[in-house]
Amino acid sequence: MGKEFLTLRKEIKYVVPLEKALRIRDCLDRLLARDSHCAGGAYSVRSLYFESLNNMDFADKLSGVEIRKKVRARIYDGDGSLCKLELKEKKGDAQSKQSFLIDKRDVIAISQGDYTVLTNYFHETPASVRAYSIMTQGRYRPAVIIEYDRLAYRYPMYDTRITLDMNIRSSESNLNLFSQNIAYTPVLYENVVLEIKYSGKFMGFISDALSGFELMQNAYSKYCSGRRNFYDFNY
Repeated sequence: MGKEFLTLRKEIKYVVPLEKALRIRDCLDRLLARDSHCAGGAYSVRSLYFESLNNMDFADKLSGVEIRKKVRARIYDGDGSLCKLELKEKKGDAQSKQSFLIDKRDVIAISQGDYTVLTNYFHETPASVRAYSIMTQGRYRPAVIIEYDRLAYRYPMYDTRITLDMNIRSSESNLNLFSQNIAYTPVLYENVVLEIKYSGKFMGFISDALSGFELMQNAYSKYCSGRRNFYDFNY
């Protein structure tokens, strides 16, 4: 546990109708290699988002604040044995993501307000120190679970990664990341989120291939869209 990952990339998002997304998938299948985790089909991504006591991260996104952050715990295909705690910070299209492997029991402890478990990772990863500082100062607590099915494509130059996130759903009632019985609410109806991520330069041949789909950049947030009950109640 504690192994740290750091990603520095530009991230551009689009929300596209399912029919168009399927055509984009076919196009990408001809151009790029799929991530090894989805060679046989999409894999599920489940994230538990933490929020400060005053919901500052949510408010920053809605207000269009240029520099903003998110804190989340994430698992894949429902496998609680491989869990990451992630700090994602954005300035415009540029993003920095620090993440480290964390024990399932520690995620549960953090969810219950015990941030001291993060000190067990201090000697292994600087990201844990930053997470501890953010979560203790803001009194972070679980806010929503977001899950979706992802197809991911990669190209080695400029750390290029393209993803199609489908069937996005959320839960504001069951906030147990490891639960087997979460009742979800659909977030996007027959729409897919296309994300393009790269460092430095976006490859021309990929850009040319996608130009025919008439894509329009979007600042869509899965996190904010998933907090529908909170948003409807407070605004």
